[in-house]
Amino acid sequence: MTQPTSFLITGASSFLGKCLTRTLSQNPQYKVFLTSRTAFNPGDILKNGNCFHLSGIDLLKEEDLSVLSKAVDKFFPERFHLINCLGYFPGYRTMAELPIDKTKEVFDSNVISLYSVAHQLIPLMCKRGGGHFMAFSSHTNYQHYPRLVAYSAAKAAVESLISGISNEYLNEGIIANTIALSTLYTETERKLKPNGDCENWLQPEEVSRFIEEFVLRSGGTVNGNVIHMYKYSPSYFHQSYYQRIRQ
Repeated sequence: MTQPTSFLITGASSFLGKCLTRTLSQNPQYKVFLTSRTAFNPGDILKNGNCFHLSGIDLLKEEDLSVLSKAVDKFFPERFHLINCLGYFPGYRTMAELPIDKTKEVFDSNVISLYSVAHQLIPLMCKRGGGHFMAFSSHTNYQHYPRLVAYSAAKAAVESLISGISNEYLNEGIIANTIALSTLYTETERKLKPNGDCENWLQPEEVSRFIEEFVLRSGGTVNGNVIHMYKYSPSYFHQSYYQRIRQ
């Protein structure tokens, strides 16, 4: 009997997490496990009976991580892939403007939570025969933009963490990669960037379809990499950062 393709999505209440769930749940041959800290009703995005949602899980709390691990162990007797969609963007503020508690939240949400879920669930993934372990960073990490120092530093740490995981657990079948995203097309981003080149932003559905195809087709030949996803934008490539933010 052929095993189903199984996905665990952490941070499922995020915009990208919901979109990814919507994409994957449309295939009745997939098993999808969702986890989120905030309560939300997945509603009709859970298209088949092979989906399960566990809310109220804080990935920074050991007791919640233990609950998650036991639930995942029960739901996935087979190999599964983990896609972390949890993160926090504090907006465009200089170091002096961003309070320390908000800076800590940036690192907690983007880095410490990822480390925590890896620490808790990679041993179970190894026991099940491995799988893809994927997280998201940002193209801002490579531009060193002002007003994004904390966010860029956290995303750089995400990429380093994933690269370390890929080397440490390759022999156990773990394939770890980071996807560095350009701007996603969401209403929140439209409000943050009212004059942005939005027709060239990434559609969340495009990212979801890429992840599905990557997990199914890539095997283990691409491991430890940062995969850049962006579209060509005349304003982005032909103007400086300072020209763009003045618009």
